[in-house]
Amino acid sequence: MKQETPILLFKPAKKANFKKSPLYAISMFAKSIVPCVQYLAKATTGHCNIAIADYYIDKFWRIHLEESATTLYATGREHIVRGQTYIYMSNHGSWLDIPVMFGAVPSSLRMISKAGLMQLPLVGPAMEKAGFVAIDRQNRSRAIRQLEQAKERLSSGISIWISPEGTRSRDGSIGAFKKGGFHVARELGLPIIPVYIEGAEHIMPADGLMVYPNRSITVHFCSPVSTAGFDRSHTNKLIELVRQKIVDKREECEKNHDAHRKN
Repeated sequence: MKQETPILLFKPAKKANFKKSPLYAISMFAKSIVPCVQYLAKATTGHCNIAIADYYIDKFWRIHLEESATTLYATGREHIVRGQTYIYMSNHGSWLDIPVMFGAVPSSLRMISKAGLMQLPLVGPAMEKAGFVAIDRQNRSRAIRQLEQAKERLSSGISIWISPEGTRSRDGSIGAFKKGGFHVARELGLPIIPVYIEGAEHIMPADGLMVYPNRSITVHFCSPVSTAGFDRSHTNKLIELVRQKIVDKREECEKNHDAHRKN
């Protein structure tokens, strides 16, 4: 199979000195607090909008990759139609999945937040102004209101990233997908773009703060899966379609790496 040429999205200014160290994680988290606090200050004084939130999110993800000396590549961005909003669903094996998704998606991107976070003073309103959404599926009436709010925000060009595994993989495998995100995608009527994040777990494994710098992550975007025609009774079929695309992309990457090593 012909290997798609990745495009370079980010290259750190310099290489890291140590082969591995938790100091990189401490530095990235400490420095990334700054844009978060700066945005929170603007949000609490009313001086914020989606564009301003995007500016601070851009600083946030760049700090993580710079401090871990991580290079970011992407393939398949031709599948992303300008002006179209999507639900992005990916494997999840590292904390770095969050910043690389912010960096790889060529439009405003947000995550579905936990309902409890959105209820916190200062933080909740700031996240809401930034375009984050929360879907409380334990409370139907609240969920309906939140879905309507999500539709309004998505109409302004914001896409959503969901990790359907629900938690980070500890062994690198792609686990079973939970149904919640697929119900959200179907109810919002948005296409799903399956994504395979390659290499993040080798830089910052799921458990602990150890970072292995001077490596790269490639975000592979697959062709969209339409949610049209999938009602609740067909959720399992929709899940399998999306999961299989991610699994197939992973297997394709592994075969290409094996062929490269043999050559």
